[in-house]
Amino acid sequence: MRHIGVVHMDLMAKGGGEAVAMSVLEALQDDYDVTLLTLTDPDFDELNDYFNTAVDDVTVRQAGWLAPMINEWFGLKYYVLQNALLGRYARRHADEFDLLVSTINELGLEADSIQYVHFPFDWTVSLDDREHIFHPTVEDDSPYERLCTWIAGVTRQDIHSNTLFANSPWTADVVEDAYGTRPDVLYPPIDTSDFDPRPWEARERGFVTIGRIERSKRVVEMIEIVDGLRDRGHDVDLHVIGPTVDEEYREEVAALADDREYVELEGEIPREELVERVCTHRFGIHGKRYEHFGMAVAELAAGGTLPFVPSDGGQHVVVRDDERLLYDSVDDAIETIDRVLSDPDLQRDLRVGPEEIERRFGRERFKEAVRRAVDDAVVSGDERASTPAPRPVRDPSTGD
Repeated sequence: MRHIGVVHMDLMAKGGGEAVAMSVLEALQDDYDVTLLTLTDPDFDELNDYFNTAVDDVTVRQAGWLAPMINEWFGLKYYVLQNALLGRYARRHADEFDLLVSTINELGLEADSIQYVHFPFDWTVSLDDREHIFHPTVEDDSPYERLCTWIAGVTRQDIHSNTLFANSPWTADVVEDAYGTRPDVLYPPIDTSDFDPRPWEARERGFVTIGRIERSKRVVEMIEIVDGLRDRGHDVDLHVIGPTVDEEYREEVAALADDREYVELEGEIPREELVERVCTHRFGIHGKRYEHFGMAVAELAAGGTLPFVPSDGGQHVVVRDDERLLYDSVDDAIETIDRVLSDPDLQRDLRVGPEEIERRFGRERFKEAVRRAVDDAVVSGDERASTPAPRPVRDPSTGD
């Protein structure tokens, strides 16, 4: 059985990237000998319950000692350094595998690897709008960035020789800007199987937001939006659902929730409860700007809510680029959502059924594309290995 190495930093972060990684592992485990190269010790029972997956035949190998130690001591603080070290480890051990698959963006892997890009690290060039794309903890051209770039060892040549996927057309544009090659767009896997939306009339007139509780998700701003809507006479509430990544920020959100009976900070809850919240509320809201795809947005739509999202980044593809569901600021969101909440006919016109989300973003579609890409890459590797190296041509005039 062929040996596949899947490279991912920390499955226990439980974000969209981890949902992708779990679906990749699930897609490959029956046909290949799969090893996860990672920095932490994943609890697959917990992860399978959280993501509704069935990963059960995967070997786990920690990537050396330095990067796991940094992760244990500092969490996400040195995120880019950890990924650089992870990629370096994977490259050093690449000859132990028939194929490497990265689900944590572009790393310095062997040529002919498969890499799924949620957002580019941009190791080798400068990007337009860099502050919206590159990891926010990294200062452009700082000593820290230069160190990470040197450790990562990413080259444009390797990037061009890899099979690249991006999670949205927006991300594909950014990768092309960075590296001069355009990935294929493979939307991430959205699990629609649990969603059984209630009729619109039976739903609560409130909002659900899903995502890690960290500053980039802009939970405070979403609370301000709900404040503004209530000031305009809309009796709506807000359920904040997701694991905590930034304790300091969670305390800020908790203080605001404590002062508002209509804001419930639920944190990480069992999936069946998350699904129930989505299926019983009319509206969803997402706060992160320059979101690269927004799996939470797709789940909100799959559960039958009307999701409102920032207009920048890749998430607008989920709502079919409909400007009536897009906003640019807190004030603009209040105006936009007020219009929809005040017009029942408009609400009916804007709704997207779970069948459409399954067709466009469903999990089986994703896993089939992953299996096909891995199968093709393994076959291509076999063909290259079986092709004899060209014999040197002797120059009769010199004898060389």
